[in-house]
Amino acid sequence: MSSANLHDSYFRDWISQAGVLPDYLRHYLPPHIVAQIEPDSAQIIPGSFIDEQLRPQLTDLLCRVNLNGGGETFIYCLIEHKSYPDTWVAFQLLRYMVQIWLNQVKEGQPQLTPIVPMVLYHGEQTWQVSTQFAALFGRLGTQIGFVPQFEYWLTDLATLNDEQIHGKIITRVGLLGMKYSRDPALNSKLTRIVAQLGGLADRKLARNQMLRLLKYVLMLGSELSKQDVSSAISVIETDAQEQEAIMSSFAKEFIDRGILIGEQRGLQIGEQRGEQRAILSTIARLIERKLGPLQAAERERIAELSEAQQLSLADALVDGVMNTYADLIDRLNVLNAQPPFGLSAQSPN
Repeated sequence: MSSANLHDSYFRDWISQAGVLPDYLRHYLPPHIVAQIEPDSAQIIPGSFIDEQLRPQLTDLLCRVNLNGGGETFIYCLIEHKSYPDTWVAFQLLRYMVQIWLNQVKEGQPQLTPIVPMVLYHGEQTWQVSTQFAALFGRLGTQIGFVPQFEYWLTDLATLNDEQIHGKIITRVGLLGMKYSRDPALNSKLTRIVAQLGGLADRKLARNQMLRLLKYVLMLGSELSKQDVSSAISVIETDAQEQEAIMSSFAKEFIDRGILIGEQRGLQIGEQRGEQRAILSTIARLIERKLGPLQAAERERIAELSEAQQLSLADALVDGVMNTYADLIDRLNVLNAQPPFGLSAQSPN
């Protein structure tokens, strides 16, 4: 799954949790808008208005919410996943808003529904692009006139410290997960973020939210060690057997994707090429997680392989070519019969 799809999936799963959307609207809309709406009436409208070519960097959400005095309005939220601000986001918003209104015209609506545009940004650089649509025209935007006048409401997570991220527990944890998803120092913050879930009375809900967050940051490639993940899990799950079961489920999932949950000094298959001892240790760990205990005889045979041959063995595990211990022995028979990669089959004179 691409990083864009991971962000999209995480956001949609999070915002669809019971009570999260109303809570998010209460805390992250302009106060004068919050005063006019009934957040608890908010309903997500299925679908997306984002062009196919922009999907790798954007997610959108359209919801309908009742007004206090009768009637309703749309809230359209664009979630910017790029690590840097997009100059053209106001133009993109206008296009999508027009598409929403066009749908109403096609449906024969007697009048259009007002739309409140929002942008949620969780990139590394702070957002310094104007929120005014007219700014896209430079000084002529105000000088000439006859230019659509609207602005969007921005939430830039990069500019908020953790104490400024408000809302209920699930709302805060979801936003903190997005804020720190690219942070190299996530390992120092992860346990503290997960610990907030301890305030949930529903332990099953707390565990599910923890798993959702861990899966999100790990699949994005965050450099978390096994101890980092284990410490975060132990905050919510106190039973040792359950902790081990959760760790095992993560290990299997990431071996299937070629990602190893291990010590930061370990090898990440397909990306890092460490010293031969580290490679051997990593391959042994992969084999035992996928095929069962590694016997001494096979361990010794793997140690006799060249580094390139050992890595080819690891690739076979990750790619699903070896699924049983018998497959391992068969492949070792082939590799042990070959000369080390890069050498001639003939002995030097």
